[in-house]
Amino acid sequence: MNFLLQKLESHIEEEALIEGEQLLEAGAADNLFELEKHLWLATVEGCEVELKVSPSKVLAGTCECERFAAEGMCEHLAAVMMALRRQQQARKQKQEKAKKESLTPRKLTTGIVLDHVNLEELAEFVRDYAKANRNFAIALKARFASTVSEIGGKEKYMQLLDSSIKAVRKPDRSISMRGSQRLIKVLAELHLQAGQAIMERDFLEASFICQSIIEKVTPVLKKTQGKKQELNRDISRAFDNLHRLLEKGPAPTLLRSLWEYCLQEYNKLVYRSSGIDLQFFKLMVQLAHEPAQQKALLEKLQHYTEKYREEDRPIAPLMLIELSALERAGQPEEARRLMESNLMQPDVLLYAIQQAITKGQIPRVKALAITGLRFELPPEVKARLEEMMLQLAEQDDEPEEVNRYALLRFLDTQNFAYLEKARRSAGSDWAQQVEDTLAHFQGLPYAPSRRNTIARILAEEGLHERLMDYAEQVQSLDLLQEFAPYLIDNHRERLLELYRKLLTDFLRNHLGRKTSQRIREALQRLHEIGAGDMAVLLVEEFRSQYPERHSLMEELALF
Repeated sequence: MNFLLQKLESHIEEEALIEGEQLLEAGAADNLFELEKHLWLATVEGCEVELKVSPSKVLAGTCECERFAAEGMCEHLAAVMMALRRQQQARKQKQEKAKKESLTPRKLTTGIVLDHVNLEELAEFVRDYAKANRNFAIALKARFASTVSEIGGKEKYMQLLDSSIKAVRKPDRSISMRGSQRLIKVLAELHLQAGQAIMERDFLEASFICQSIIEKVTPVLKKTQGKKQELNRDISRAFDNLHRLLEKGPAPTLLRSLWEYCLQEYNKLVYRSSGIDLQFFKLMVQLAHEPAQQKALLEKLQHYTEKYREEDRPIAPLMLIELSALERAGQPEEARRLMESNLMQPDVLLYAIQQAITKGQIPRVKALAITGLRFELPPEVKARLEEMMLQLAEQDDEPEEVNRYALLRFLDTQNFAYLEKARRSAGSDWAQQVEDTLAHFQGLPYAPSRRNTIARILAEEGLHERLMDYAEQVQSLDLLQEFAPYLIDNHRERLLELYRKLLTDFLRNHLGRKTSQRIREALQRLHEIGAGDMAVLLVEEFRSQYPERHSLMEELALF
């Protein structure tokens, strides 16, 4: 079949058309549905009908009735074709109507109204509407707070956030998901204004906005439902803006003001319980230019480290800040001692390695990485260290080390680029390394990726007899199709028998068009790898065994 659905009357005999139209008008084909893209199914008078379209052309159709089997056409299939055509026509008319309506110009828009409204009347309307709608009032204040000069710079933003939080709080002082979203919208507007102020070098106004966000949002973090992560990001964004501000070189008076602000705020429990205290220390590292400030910062960090230990908090993040403070204060020896006494902390270890890389101390990088790999590290840290050692071994042309770390990375990732590196750098014991690698994957729980890794190792190492044994063991059609090219020359009979078994089992356990397509694709794969005779043999067997499966017969005909 290959004709336009709109012209089906020219391709179907009159008797089938008349009877099909009678079935359509009687509602016998109303249960038409699209099983998959361009494949339609319906049951007409108890017969299952399949219709494949392009979508404008009829490509294929089947029916279970005897008339279709004898003549290749029937009233059931004709009824389904007409039903689908009617459905397509109705959809097209609806789309054309919608398109026509969309092209009709609107007579009254917000833009047109604003172009014609009197500004005094607009201001009066906004004032009245804000009194009646709290959400609108908050959005209005957030958008234009920066223009208010009568209220102290920071105070107006504090008041804005107070009223915003009050508006979304429930009686138990918690904030719902919806309330959090409303608060986030206000914060988004304030962030935009802070960014604009930094661009315009209005650093004081930007610092007021950021400080207000930090002070007002942090206390409500634990009261929010579902949006704590987003609000935490808003606080971090406020600190990011303060860092951006410092990079622009503000006046010394503002730097001292921010330093005093950090000293005043950082030690509050509300910040420590939310992890915001570390953000203050990072900002203080950037602010501490004078020796007295640097000394005060280091003393506070050391005191804070003891407090963290007493409260059983992770100290690695705090230690990284202390390392940064020591280096900025010109105390590299103290920084080195602190690093080396805390290398079991993954973050500290990675920081030490990065510092060594920056300074070009490659032997120290290697020593640190080797030391780190002796510890029980998180998988992602272990992976970074192994990758680093592999790259260094390649740079220094050390085959044994390349082989060692490439194998380790392959075991973790199953990335065959690593296995190829290991093979190129291997010595006489490569065969044993292959066996050890295979044993490693065979000892893991079953998974398709592990199965394919084992098969690919066997294939690439030329172990085709074992690959054939493995294919028979795992009984996977996917694996067989991928690795059949390695087996076709020396294991033709076993390969044919395995294909026959897997495809027959698949046909017994699955029905429908997709199953038939899968069978055709598998046979096509055999043809592509030079086993066309095997494919033809299996086609003939399936035609004789399953003549009643129309979709299978059609797919085999395509082959």
